[in-house]
Amino acid sequence: MIGSPVSSTFRKYSRILGLSLLFEIYSIKDLPIVTLVMNVVTIYQEILLHPRNSPFPGLNISAVNIPHPIRRSRLLDLHRGIRLTLSLQILYWKSIFPWSGIPLNYDDALQFLSGRHAKDMKLGLENIRSLLARLDNPERRFKSVHIAGTNGKGSTTAMLESILRESGYRTGLYTSPHLVDIRERIRIGGVAISRRDFLLEIADIQAAAEETNASFFEILTAVGFKVFADRGVDIAVVETGLGGRLDATNLITPELAVITEIGLDHTRILGTDMETIAAEKAGILKPGVPAVIGTQITAVKNFFEGEGKRRGAVLRYVMDSVKTENIRLAESGTLLNAWVGDRRFRDLRLRLLGAHQVENAATVLLIVDELRSQGWAIPERAVYDGLAKTVWRARLELLQIAPKIVLDSAHNGLGAKRLAHAIEEIFLYRNLTLVFGVLSDKDYGTMAEILFPLADRIILTRPDNERALDPYILAELPVCRGLRIEISEEIGRAWEFAMKRTRHNDLVCAAGSIYFVGEILRLMGENACGE
Repeated sequence: MIGSPVSSTFRKYSRILGLSLLFEIYSIKDLPIVTLVMNVVTIYQEILLHPRNSPFPGLNISAVNIPHPIRRSRLLDLHRGIRLTLSLQILYWKSIFPWSGIPLNYDDALQFLSGRHAKDMKLGLENIRSLLARLDNPERRFKSVHIAGTNGKGSTTAMLESILRESGYRTGLYTSPHLVDIRERIRIGGVAISRRDFLLEIADIQAAAEETNASFFEILTAVGFKVFADRGVDIAVVETGLGGRLDATNLITPELAVITEIGLDHTRILGTDMETIAAEKAGILKPGVPAVIGTQITAVKNFFEGEGKRRGAVLRYVMDSVKTENIRLAESGTLLNAWVGDRRFRDLRLRLLGAHQVENAATVLLIVDELRSQGWAIPERAVYDGLAKTVWRARLELLQIAPKIVLDSAHNGLGAKRLAHAIEEIFLYRNLTLVFGVLSDKDYGTMAEILFPLADRIILTRPDNERALDPYILAELPVCRGLRIEISEEIGRAWEFAMKRTRHNDLVCAAGSIYFVGEILRLMGENACGE
């Protein structure tokens, strides 16, 4: 075996696997034994040459080469028995039916999902309902808070999960899209599930996904729900993907529904006016389920009042129930005082930057108040600590001080306004370099009009996404006339170009798309898995 000594434990492990395969081969009359053996050998090579992709925890080259009986004994650790059995199942079927497409390693799982991503998106709940039924309806086996909205839903989700975790609850967190690693979307206790667990979940769900013609997002939603149910979370905080009414997450019946600020985004799918978009978000409201509405726009509030009555949901409004005061914005974080009914919070510290995070925190405080009224034990200390510890990557994130590097996921007009306010009111710098990449289906004209005049230098690039906008189209916008514009289509070159021309007291800001800033994080060797 690649010239390495094999431990007795590994030999024993191989014999167990070999015996199980020989026992099963009697039921396969027309499969040549040579084919089976060659398939098994191929799989062994894959595991040994690419140990990080192996579904077998603890099996790696060092465990074979280095005489260390304690390390080798972990291969047969009963604590991992269930996962090992599932892994053997994958290996067995892969060896007999190598053409079956069952993922053997992490890259296989990503390739399978990528194939589903390529399918045309079809809004509706039929596929996800069928898929969850085949998995014994995991969405019915955990408690949840369901959060929708145009802007702020991700940050609100992250703050709430942090507070619930600080309260001692075993939490689940489901968000989208991801920045660097797909596992960011599914977390237990604030940490993304492992590669091994992700692989096993995808392998377990693959047949049902193909039978139901499930899409990329539907598969990940089902995996998230299954993980939350199987791991026995006390409560999961679930963010919608797109809209609400027909979103794959909308099969849960939560303890509480939340709708954050409403704005114009995904207009080709959700509609081109505020009321139409609000109606899609209102689709998560359910009879008898209380809801918190975060909008600060009176017309939108009036619309939701009608929707709440029509759907039999009792609504509470942040603009009526929460008062914030003495707000102090800084590069190190935000301090504020807040009133929720008769309860006062003095000197709350938000780790997340920006005035808009005060609005999100106000929404979270009302959510906490509602959950407490339902009997959830959330100490005041957990609220302070949870907000102060919340990490939500690439949301007005200050990565470096000299020179200052800020990443922001602003990808619509409202997000651009909030970023512009932060650039003008929070950060001190000499010159601003804006590195900008955007998708073609976004309101990039409005974003450019808001952000470009603030910059001393603008570097346009192309996100690594099939919907990316050609930066040369951006450069032709009227707002670009007279501005210092440079174009580098490859993100790595654009970032290198920006950093080479930046001095220690300058600010470099990357914005325009979640996918784009995710690529910047990857370039900088960062991850967003909470590990």
